[in-house]
Amino acid sequence: MAHEQIIGAVEKSIEELCREFRDRPTLFYTEEDIASFFYALLQHHLSMARAHDRDGSEHFLVHREYPAPFRSDLSGGQFAIKRDDERTADGTPYPRGVYSVVVLNPEFMAQYSYELIKAQDYALFKKLVLPHLDKTKPAVLFGMACILRSDPFPLLIEDEGKEIIDGFVAEVNTKVDHLIAGQSSAGFMGNVRMLTFLKGGADQVRTFLFKKLTERPEVLVCFSY
Repeated sequence: MAHEQIIGAVEKSIEELCREFRDRPTLFYTEEDIASFFYALLQHHLSMARAHDRDGSEHFLVHREYPAPFRSDLSGGQFAIKRDDERTADGTPYPRGVYSVVVLNPEFMAQYSYELIKAQDYALFKKLVLPHLDKTKPAVLFGMACILRSDPFPLLIEDEGKEIIDGFVAEVNTKVDHLIAGQSSAGFMGNVRMLTFLKGGADQVRTFLFKKLTERPEVLVCFSY
């Protein structure tokens, strides 16, 4: 399947997801609901597309919760990549984040085995895959993250309201930074999109959030009442 066809299916699925959220926001309770519905749309528009790995085994192109190629800290409203030898306050290694939905590159899949493609063994992936990735043929053609605010924000004039809104913006920016870090890891990820869904709220708040969030071109904002 051509890359252009895959990208077109992603864009069409995003449009349909946003339209569904605008028309029927009460279908979605959580970010998992959003991501799962988007996964189903994307599989439909790609006709459940599959690719073969180097051993001839079949794989879907679309996957949920695909691991990042690095360890990171996403706490406190900020994102930071961490070295493998760095430890959390509990003395454990920092975790690898995951991307809500990804579409893998069939050309990448053809070069590796199932164990390497699924990227769950970090040491193995880092040793046998990352050094050999080609930035002109990224392993992940499209990586996406999702966030949902299902309750209206308080008004900006309230101190508590401003704090909640600022916290939400920081959370979105953290997820965008995580996507961009994957994109910046040579040959790992191509296109990225931060899908942001907001239900209800005063027009003043919606206008402020749209302007603030879309300062980052990776962010797509979908509102509903």
